[in-house]
Amino acid sequence: MRYFAILGYWCIAVVVIASLLVSFDYSFSHALFLGSLYLPALLCLRIMIPQVDFTNKIEGVRNTTFIAIGVIILTTLLMLVANIESTSYPSCHVHSVMINPIFIALILMAISLPQIFIERWLSQKEKSHPQTIEFISDRHHVSLMMDDIAFVESNDSEVWIHTATGERHRTKTTISQWESILDNGNFIRIHRAYLANISHLTSHTSATIRVLEQELPISRKYREVVKHKLGLTTE
Repeated sequence: MRYFAILGYWCIAVVVIASLLVSFDYSFSHALFLGSLYLPALLCLRIMIPQVDFTNKIEGVRNTTFIAIGVIILTTLLMLVANIESTSYPSCHVHSVMINPIFIALILMAISLPQIFIERWLSQKEKSHPQTIEFISDRHHVSLMMDDIAFVESNDSEVWIHTATGERHRTKTTISQWESILDNGNFIRIHRAYLANISHLTSHTSATIRVLEQELPISRKYREVVKHKLGLTTE
């Protein structure tokens, strides 16, 4: 539901941008096309910003700055390409302000900030209304409550869904895709091969966590993120 809501918000945002660009004497259809050029940047922000770790604030701010600069450059390049393609149609020429990095940054910020509040509201709503996850396992349809999933294990080309009742379900969906699906705030990536539900956490150290009766390793790559999430101390 969250992804459909964000997609709908982006569509509305593009229409609002198009309405703004009409004031530059563009036809609405061309303004709509130019507004859609912001979508790749919005998608990059949606995917990359949540991956930034602010455990080290300086590094977090630096990485966020690099991402912001990258999406501004991406949008600028798209505008320049659109400008080249419109040289045969003077009425479709891209206005100079459209290629201004400050203008692009302001537009992206104006869209992204409300999106953050929408996603937080949806996340809180999802937590108060447990979600059902449906998938195919060995050609059978499986329906599970999200909170009933204890952890996800990746084993070569197969991924296993382990439930709180001890059931296991095999699926072809990658663990990275499951990380996106199980994004209610309780699931945390602890290893290349493991995604754990911290609501089923029974004990932990700086190197491992125990979910139900299963001890799972915390890899070096994810250790800082897990420490920040769980408040672990270094042994």
